[in-house]
Amino acid sequence: MQKTSVVVCVIGALVAAGCEAVGTAAQSKTVQGGLLGSALGAGAGAIIGNQSGRAGEGAAIGAGLGALGGSLMGNAMEEQERRLQQQQTPLATQGVTKFCPVGGEVYTEDIKYCPRHGVELKFKE
Repeated sequence: MQKTSVVVCVIGALVAAGCEAVGTAAQSKTVQGGLLGSALGAGAGAIIGNQSGRAGEGAAIGAGLGALGGSLMGNAMEEQERRLQQQQTPLATQGVTKFCPVGGEVYTEDIKYCPRHGVELKFKE
């Protein structure tokens, strides 16, 4: 009975992860991390829980903790990527007020130095 519980929990987690097709463009890193963490946590929890005779409980706890940890890591990755993109991309659509005197790229007023040339940005006149 215990082995059946382990197999059912692991297969359930894998099916849930497979239904979302991890890695699609429409899916955020938070969701990807949560699904992958849930699947890995369920498997690890089932294996560890099997040693104490509670494979189902171990799989459930592992899946929950794995989903939480994976979601937190995915969210942190998204946030870091967003900040990096804001710093490196000229934002011509969001109230451009500064330009690079070397290359002519335009940036918002909150960026002080040109990320490409390293020179101080000048205000548009």
